Amino acid sequence: VQSVRDKLSCIPWAEVELVSALSRQRTAKILEYVDIAHEQNSRRVGTSVLNDILREAVDWHKPPSTKQAKQGRIYYCTQVASCPPTIAMFVNDPQLFREGYRRYMERQFRESLGFRGTPIRIMWRGKAKAPAL
Repeated sequence: VQSVRDKLSCIPWAEVELVSALSRQRTAKILEYVDIAHEQNSRRVGTSVLNDILREAVDWHKPPSTKQAKQGRIYYCTQVASCPPTIAMFVNDPQLFREGYRRYMERQFRESLGFRGTPIRIMWRGKAKAPAL
């Protein structure tokens, strides 16, 4: 199982089950995983629940700051779509959040909410700037 997980490291959220087509061993388990993945893929989570998780994650690990002392700020988040679950994170500047912090936030949502067998999309949206006159 670990060698399969190593080869599929880009999708760590996917369930892995070793089956035998010849003896049909554990083939029924695949259908259980499909049902779970379908349920999780179409699941909706309330904004208040997401923001509670966000608040706890930010308290545990603050957003990064740049050398110019610009601090990343996360205002709130909400689920904007399902199939796959898509969460919009409203921040001051999306470029202030590096890949490591983005993975950290995805991991916090996944651990707190489950979402077994389905990807989570997180869209980092910055504040809308007023057009220059």
